[in-house]
Amino acid sequence: MVLLNFWATWCEPCREEFPSLVRLQKAYQGRGLTVLGVSTDLASQMPAVEKFLAANNPSFPNYRKKSGGDDQDFIDAVDRSWGGELPFSVLYGRDGSKVRVLSGKQSYGDFENEVGKLLK
Repeated sequence: MVLLNFWATWCEPCREEFPSLVRLQKAYQGRGLTVLGVSTDLASQMPAVEKFLAANNPSFPNYRKKSGGDDQDFIDAVDRSWGGELPFSVLYGRDGSKVRVLSGKQSYGDFENEVGKLLK
């Protein structure tokens, strides 16, 4: 299963939530969870992204949304119900199907609850 999280360094709830994702990956990677991060920061903000990632030391890959293009096209491609708010996470089951959308800041317990449902 995959937890795909969209975040940005300028987003306070994203920065607060991120350590829970790091902890979740460490706790559940042996049970089949893969966390992936996608920074929505602009290219000019890459030094802040690199500093943030260095400070949080995630054990999961983080990518950057390509600059340019239509943001709404990107948002719709991820999930048509997404209004563009951050943080935003999508949980995919083992079969690759979208299982749950988590909009806004989640706690470690929130993530653990959703992942636990899929592991039963």
